[in-house]
Amino acid sequence: MISRRSLLFGLAGAGAAAATTAVALRRGGRVTRLPDPFGPLAALTPWFPAGFGVRRVFVDPGHGAAGNPGNSSCFCREEQDFTMAAGRALAAALRAMGAFEVRLSREGPGPVEYRARVEDAEAWGAEVFLSLHSDVRGQTGERWNPEPGRECVVNLAAPGYSVLWSDEGEPKLADARHALARAVARRMREAGFSAYAGVEYGDLYSVDPEQPGVFVDRHTPERRIFVLRRPKMPSVLVETHHALDPRDARRWDEPATLVSFASAVGAALVDVLGS
Repeated sequence: MISRRSLLFGLAGAGAAAATTAVALRRGGRVTRLPDPFGPLAALTPWFPAGFGVRRVFVDPGHGAAGNPGNSSCFCREEQDFTMAAGRALAAALRAMGAFEVRLSREGPGPVEYRARVEDAEAWGAEVFLSLHSDVRGQTGERWNPEPGRECVVNLAAPGYSVLWSDEGEPKLADARHALARAVARRMREAGFSAYAGVEYGDLYSVDPEQPGVFVDRHTPERRIFVLRRPKMPSVLVETHHALDPRDARRWDEPATLVSFASAVGAALVDVLGS
């Protein structure tokens, strides 16, 4: 049983790309259907300009460093496992477009330190560094049982993606990071993904004044995100979804969601590398 409430789940909508997860809130025997924050997703078709060539993209499945598995989702899934699956799917889809050579920062079961990832990307000659994550926001201590014998944290208050970047360092590189962050967020919205508003971030990030879902790192200097400030190529961190929201987490287990995401990333890469 869930603390203070129980959740009923079912898939709604027609077609894999349009599938969403319906959630109802039960209190005192009364059931109220919660509004669905998600609409249907689309797969974009990137247009590659003449002379675009084959560009090198470094995809970093977040976490998976020693002692750092990341968050635990509302289904008790470790973030490092989600990002590994999402990173492999993104890499395969980008390669299939024929215009990208992709390298993953980690592929085996062993841990890979963040400094080694950045050094690998630089040695390989990557033109872009994309770090994939899931987010946990607005934790209130509520828990539920997604299946018998398993209890996980749950929160429905803050679904959606965010794209993080750093303005630290050389201005030209910072501008390139900013352009990449805006392009990824813009294309994700175009594909139908919902942008997170940023309320729970507080003063840790500043919201972009023009592009919903984009945030610049405002941690204290010693806590700023390494993979945003250290790579010598443009880098961003994509918080793909709110891992404590079962609607959001379940959607990102759908293969069609990963197809739409890859199409959005591909289109964003054309925007920034093809100009």
